[in-house]
Amino acid sequence: MRLLLVCLFSLTLALPVSAAESPAQLRVLPEAVSLSDARDFQRVVVQAIAADGITRDVSGEATWTLAEPSLATREGDTLRPAADGTTTLTIAYGGLTQEIPVTVSGATTPRDIRFKLDVMPVFAKAGCNSGSCHGAARGKDGFNLSLFGFDPDGDYHRITREQAGRRINLAVPEASLLIEKSVGAVPHTGGRLMAPDSQLAADIVAWIGKGAPADPADQKECVSIALHPPSATLEGDDAKQPLTVVATYSDGSTRDVTSLAYFNSSNAGVAEVDEQGVLHAGERGEAFVLARYDKFSVGSQILTLPAELEFTPEFGPVVNSIDEAVKAKLQRLRINPSPVADDEEFLRRVTIDLTGLLPTVEEYEAFMADEAPDKRARKIDELIERKEFTDLWVAKWAELLMIRTSQQQRISYKSVVLYHNWLKSQIAGGVPFDEMVRSLLVAEGGTFETPQSNFYQVEQDSLKVAENVAQAFMGMRIQCAQCHNHPFDRWTQDDYYGFAAFFSQIGRKNSEDAREQIIYDRRGGEVKHVVTGQNAPPTYLGGGSAE
Repeated sequence: MRLLLVCLFSLTLALPVSAAESPAQLRVLPEAVSLSDARDFQRVVVQAIAADGITRDVSGEATWTLAEPSLATREGDTLRPAADGTTTLTIAYGGLTQEIPVTVSGATTPRDIRFKLDVMPVFAKAGCNSGSCHGAARGKDGFNLSLFGFDPDGDYHRITREQAGRRINLAVPEASLLIEKSVGAVPHTGGRLMAPDSQLAADIVAWIGKGAPADPADQKECVSIALHPPSATLEGDDAKQPLTVVATYSDGSTRDVTSLAYFNSSNAGVAEVDEQGVLHAGERGEAFVLARYDKFSVGSQILTLPAELEFTPEFGPVVNSIDEAVKAKLQRLRINPSPVADDEEFLRRVTIDLTGLLPTVEEYEAFMADEAPDKRARKIDELIERKEFTDLWVAKWAELLMIRTSQQQRISYKSVVLYHNWLKSQIAGGVPFDEMVRSLLVAEGGTFETPQSNFYQVEQDSLKVAENVAQAFMGMRIQCAQCHNHPFDRWTQDDYYGFAAFFSQIGRKNSEDAREQIIYDRRGGEVKHVVTGQNAPPTYLGGGSAE
């Protein structure tokens, strides 16, 4: 707590910034290229990073050298297979070199068009399965798709089995209503979504031409995606940065899905991505670019600065690790920190923030008369020790934890008082927040004897408990993923039900005192995935399955 407050009230930073003309680092992404069939390809991003953090795409200026040039061909920044084998790609620019391995297999073997791999991503790319179109709860114009493709099997049935002969034409694939509406050949509420000669349309036509087959039972599935580069700092409103999205599948193979990924910018005025996956810099600021493919979403942090920005650093000493993080961000943005607050401002702000009160006249006069250089740090220590500090933060946490009586949940007045007193003892005793939360989440026993176990009485539904834990302790809102993959975040239905599975075996039973409940581990109980109907294995948010 003291670390955070010192940062908030006395932040001053220092580090000179110099504009480097030659790159300090050369970054080539992805770090390995794998081409597994005749249709495969891979865009390679070459990024020069200056000493001051400015990044520039130099894919067209760098020297590309394949150790075995007969294995792959290069078209601009893209590699395509020519013959099976392994080789090394060497990228050289500005006196720096970077090598990445290249593996080619099945160079002469065409890959079949598959519904989940090739057709479903087209719907997402074109926006067909968004909430404003056919992905809405009731669909659009009589045609319904699952939101962002969370139910591909259901989508396949609706396309091929509902209104047989209307949506697809096996005899004349290009005359399928699915195609004609997409390319604007017939009236379509959503307008024209793709060109008739585009690869997106060609893939759907090819799939229908093969008889619109269902995917085989052993069809590989996408297990993750990566967006390259993960960050960029662009200089000038004409700067560009090609992006590449690489999908990894259950069989270990990878695929460039940039052309099938849906891109979204949190601030299009700062950074916008075109249909080819090229980032265009705009006005000065920060934006996060989101790439979505299949059920996965990943983001990239983008900073844009004016060309030839003159910047004179006015930073002071770094006080703590939080200062270091803030310093790095300000330096990248070429922004100096605000001036240090004077004594009057500091005293008022710190007293209100820590105790919820204004300083008294006596406190003001004593602080202003104090000439010691460490008086601000001592004032913070003094305020933290006051009863009002504990009361204020107990009130904040009590609201966060929803501490209250409830006849429906059988939370008695005595339980609430004991729970509140436990929380007060944790904060007054200076218990670190991670220890306090861990004690709460693993609590077992009676709600009188172990007051923190009341956390599992406030909400007794396993799904709601998971939502509360994610929001209160991890800062993540996962509620949307209960019904469909999250539209604006990385969380999927698999993530949601996998996380909820951690709380499926929490048991509750009566004690001898009717006012008290006992929380215990039932050693049994599962959470079923709403789509698959299967028991979801406990899975960490953003991590793997629990052992």
